Amino acid sequence: MHSQISCPSCGTPFMAEVTQIIDAGQNPQLKQQLLAGQLNVAQCPQCGAGGMLTTAMLFHDPAYDMFIIYIPQEMVMGHDEREKFIGDLTQRAMNAIPNDQRRAYMLQPQMIMTFETFIEKVLETEGVTKEMIERQRKQAELLQTLAKADMDVAKHLVKERMGEIDQVFFEMLQQTIDAVANSGDAEQLVRLTNVRAMLMTDTPAGREVEKRQIAMHGFNIDAKKAGGLSPELLFKHVLLNIDDGATVDQLVQIGQQALTYDFFQLLSDEIEKAKDDEAATAKLTNLREHLLLFFDAMQAQTQQLMAQADAMIQAILDAPDKAAAIAQLTPQIDDAFMYVLSNKTALADQKGNTEEANALRGVYELIRAQAESQYPPEVLLINNLMEATTEAEQEQVFEANAGLLTPELITVIEKLAADIDEKGQVETAVKLRDINKKIEARLG
Repeated sequence: MHSQISCPSCGTPFMAEVTQIIDAGQNPQLKQQLLAGQLNVAQCPQCGAGGMLTTAMLFHDPAYDMFIIYIPQEMVMGHDEREKFIGDLTQRAMNAIPNDQRRAYMLQPQMIMTFETFIEKVLETEGVTKEMIERQRKQAELLQTLAKADMDVAKHLVKERMGEIDQVFFEMLQQTIDAVANSGDAEQLVRLTNVRAMLMTDTPAGREVEKRQIAMHGFNIDAKKAGGLSPELLFKHVLLNIDDGATVDQLVQIGQQALTYDFFQLLSDEIEKAKDDEAATAKLTNLREHLLLFFDAMQAQTQQLMAQADAMIQAILDAPDKAAAIAQLTPQIDDAFMYVLSNKTALADQKGNTEEANALRGVYELIRAQAESQYPPEVLLINNLMEATTEAEQEQVFEANAGLLTPELITVIEKLAADIDEKGQVETAVKLRDINKKIEARLG
């Protein structure tokens, strides 16, 4: 529902989308948005301040008989007013559930006093325990300390808390590096990159991560030589790393577009060749079963994401203020959304539906304008250089942004190219490195 709120920074009133009922059985996507910190987030149209809104929420997960309500302490209410509010919220949630699916536990919702506890309860349905949450909290604190410490102190701290540095820690570190790279803070980016390099050599978890990175690098090099991914290329590298399940999972995640019928045919042929070797046959058969499950889950997730993106696009088209609708949906606009938007536009063009195609292009332009308004100048510069279609256009961008061409920018672009390279987007990585060469030439 839409509610009028006031910006805590400048006091400007504006309308924002507020979700108070999260039913994981009916709409699991809302649950994921809640856990990702993307639900009930708004940005002031006047001053740009934004964040999570303070609102009551009811969470229901029928798979766990969980029916809980969180009411922020900021919502000051008397006892009778609070009881009525809880009753109304409960009734709204139950009215949306078919009669044959209503259960007695829904009549007595559990009250949660803090947002932290509310999220912990929701995380329990994801198999995340309080102990796991506490461990991640300590890992986050360790990461913040390492990001500020000099290298000698960092090395000592790593030895002291080696047990906290695992795959999850490296994922947190990578997310932090990505965020810093997007912010344009070159000094902090270099510091974090140095910390990661140290952890790669000084910790067992780091050496495992490095081993996988070497495997990914080999995969990307072969893809670059072959001019792109193929079922044969993916199959080759999966077999090379068959004894490292985590690397295999990363390979198929990156190369999932090559996980096709031809790939599984190659795997079946390999199983047939190994029929006289019982151990090899069992290993390959287990691999096939694992990847078939991954493929099925990938297909189901893709269908769900496409349907959600289609519904969001229609909601934007139907909105009287499309820019406001996009602003509210910004946390949910991702690659899947843009893919569906592009496909719908192309389909409208093919059918000769000029009005629909133009409306969809208008949505794209609004999304682009809103995204660019929030980018640091360095990010805008990189985007403009990537979008330039000729050498002359690129030169114009360079001339207009000469003050942004620095050694720190080169570091940021190289980091971006390396990350994109790992994701299999070889052509994009090559173009970024070509831009870096031109910046280096300009800097002498």
